[in-house]
Amino acid sequence: MTLVSAIEQTFCQLHTPTLEQLKEALQSIEQTLVHVPDYKTEPNHLPYGRNVVYSTPHLEVIVIHIPASRSTAIHNHGLSVGAAYLVTGSLVNSIFALDADGYPIAQKDDFIQAGEYFTAPVEQIHQLNNPFHEPAISIHVYTPPLREVRRYLPYSEVLDYVI
Repeated sequence: MTLVSAIEQTFCQLHTPTLEQLKEALQSIEQTLVHVPDYKTEPNHLPYGRNVVYSTPHLEVIVIHIPASRSTAIHNHGLSVGAAYLVTGSLVNSIFALDADGYPIAQKDDFIQAGEYFTAPVEQIHQLNNPFHEPAISIHVYTPPLREVRRYLPYSEVLDYVI
């Protein structure tokens, strides 16, 4: 069975899945996840590659490729929740909280290695960092599909614009 057919067969049945159901669905197709790197894309307008491999009105599945020494912006996922599996490489998932002025303040860093699952609950603000020498490739599933993602600038970057 191909990766896309396994995704279609598993995820077409989910209409309003919970975060745990998304993770369980990914785990149920773990044998096909070795093929995720075949669907990676190189960065284009973002510092990472992003390829939507499956989408319904209820959820979407995305392959993310973060090259060495790159990271995502600090962001949330709008009203979506997500589960992910790191296929190759390593990542640091930095979790943030907003200060009184709405600027992100680092709270903790979670180290993620290939073969591990991680989740993004609703309203989580985070950044995926790849400070390592090897690319990181992961597969993510979000419900509902990502729509109102918000990016956050740290106060230090905003201050640079003012000065």
